[in-house]
Amino acid sequence: MRQLLRGEAVVWAVLVCLATAMAAASFGYGITKDGGQVGPGFLPLVSGVALAVLSAACLLQSVRRAAPAAEADDPRRVRTLWTVFAMLLVALLLVPLTGFLVAFGLLVFAVSAFVEKQRVVSAAGVAVAATLVIYAVFVLFLAVPLPGGLLGVGGDG
Repeated sequence: MRQLLRGEAVVWAVLVCLATAMAAASFGYGITKDGGQVGPGFLPLVSGVALAVLSAACLLQSVRRAAPAAEADDPRRVRTLWTVFAMLLVALLLVPLTGFLVAFGLLVFAVSAFVEKQRVVSAAGVAVAATLVIYAVFVLFLAVPLPGGLLGVGGDG
């Protein structure tokens, strides 16, 4: 009989639903602008579809395979998955207040420092570097405005 890690399939199923909702909501932002330029809804559409497909594949894989006994006895893996999921939810809730870039930077820092247990200085460096890359790619290169939140940080419009 196949064993399933407790909660793993639920997390993948929730991720499929959230990614599908994100892809559907992207149409409200406009996939393209006048002149055929990439619109603000293009990134959520592509990332939502990609995340939904990959999460569905992981869901199928987790349901089909038998979990090794060591994994089934070790709930740390599932707890880590739920921790990152909760951190992502908090980051999404922070976007209207802090803006996307600040929320993303805090998420990367929290995952690096608390989940991956990196030193605070290393986690801060990774968070700053990742935030700068996101800013350079989306705001400077693609000219896609990111939500600035109440702080107005992020290249909004």
